[in-house]
Amino acid sequence: AQMLHTFRAREQILTLLGDVQRAEMEARSYGLSGRDIPYQRYLHDIAAVDRDSDALAAMVAGDPQQAAAARQLSDAIVARRARFEKIISDYRTRGAESARAGVMALVADPDRPVHEISNRMLDREAELLRERETASARGSRVVVVTAAVAFLGCLGLLAGALIDSTIERRRRSRSERALAEGAQALQHALHQAEHASTTLRRLARLAELLQSCRNMDEAITITERTLPSLLPDNSGCVALINASHNITEARMQWGKHGPELGDAVFAPDDCWALRRSQPHPGPGETNSPVCPHLIQVGITASPCLCLPLIAQGQALGVMSLCADAPIPDATAQLAGTIADQLALALGNLQLQASLRIQSIRDALTGLFNRRYLEASLPRELMRSDRRHGGLSVLMFDLDHFKRYNDTQGHDGGDALLAAFGALLAQSCRGEDIPCRYGGEEFAVVLVDADHAHALARAEAIRKATSELVVPFRGATLPSATVSIGVASFPDHGATPEVLLRLADQALYRAKQNGRNQVASANSLNPDSPAPPRAPQQG
Repeated sequence: AQMLHTFRAREQILTLLGDVQRAEMEARSYGLSGRDIPYQRYLHDIAAVDRDSDALAAMVAGDPQQAAAARQLSDAIVARRARFEKIISDYRTRGAESARAGVMALVADPDRPVHEISNRMLDREAELLRERETASARGSRVVVVTAAVAFLGCLGLLAGALIDSTIERRRRSRSERALAEGAQALQHALHQAEHASTTLRRLARLAELLQSCRNMDEAITITERTLPSLLPDNSGCVALINASHNITEARMQWGKHGPELGDAVFAPDDCWALRRSQPHPGPGETNSPVCPHLIQVGITASPCLCLPLIAQGQALGVMSLCADAPIPDATAQLAGTIADQLALALGNLQLQASLRIQSIRDALTGLFNRRYLEASLPRELMRSDRRHGGLSVLMFDLDHFKRYNDTQGHDGGDALLAAFGALLAQSCRGEDIPCRYGGEEFAVVLVDADHAHALARAEAIRKATSELVVPFRGATLPSATVSIGVASFPDHGATPEVLLRLADQALYRAKQNGRNQVASANSLNPDSPAPPRAPQQG
């Protein structure tokens, strides 16, 4: 390889010299004739000079002496090239006579530095070639001697190998059997590891999807699609306890016994897992009783496992598994992990739903609160404006409520507020928005209702309030009356603030006029402020 490198380096030096000479010849030709063909050839040759110079520098970079000579050669070529460029430039700018003088000067001054440096590099490569040929010959002799010694040694080793071959064959046979057994065990372990990795990925995916669910139905749907692949050798179902905590009903099922399990409707006490708040049967429990809810659907002989779904100390349901063979411990552990994830997700969803309801609902009356009204009214106004329809706001105030509270007590006042809230909810359509505005004040947004219709609805609610019967502690509370103010879009205003203000002013007008009546915003000035209310006078 080193000798081949030497030959290539010599060839590269000679190629570079040839390119320089051709470039010089083309530059002279252009300086004497001014033709374009010599100029184009010059450009081609000078580009080849650059490439060959870079290639030579890279080729001799491992030899410091040759690398320095290559740099000197490159500098000499650059100096010589400057004279070529001057001839071409003189012909273009000063004329043929100036270029011809440059050519003559170039002919009179041979390229001695380039040739001297090239010759030194060629001599250096020849010296390296002689050294490498000598080393190669020496190495050949060493190889011959070594080969002879190795041959004799191989004869001895062959004799020893022939003696030990029988023992080695027997040992190899035993090793091959051990390796085959080890490979089989390793393959089984790899298969188990791959299966465990796949299962972990699916569990992580299930947990991620459950955490992203918005309601219970989404969580059940995701679980229904995931469990058959996680527990393919088992049948099962997931049953949830209802809000009254007296019935457990299947929400999803899979596998051969899935239809039977899915038909089960049972009390929470019919499942030992829910009674004990732990898996049933537990690890090592072989003689545990079968859950009554499984007996009800005719599953008694198959191995079964019930896992309670418990989150934040509250039982949410149960996941039941059935199989044709005893359920392995690994499967039971996997099912327990799935049950824990599902229970945590369902518990979080129930808590979110409860918080969502609490954020928009009044706890006493069950109506929407003021915050929900203020958030919904602008949206409903924009919808009414797009549909060119009507919208009305009704403001209610129970008459003399403070006196009612003082005479009947706060519990009696709360009972009246709850009964009036139920009356408002019954009197409203699904698209209407009944709200508790604060204290004894209520508001209703009637969607797609003009002013005349809103007045009629308000009058019906006022009459129903005077006839309202409120049971309280084995008796009935005294009857109550309500004052109502009505403002409508677009008759009285186009913004939530204006409609609420005018409805409130109309309510105050109704109370001024004797209470227990409906007042319209027709006679009000939309720009007038609401008159002050006497505090706590109902």
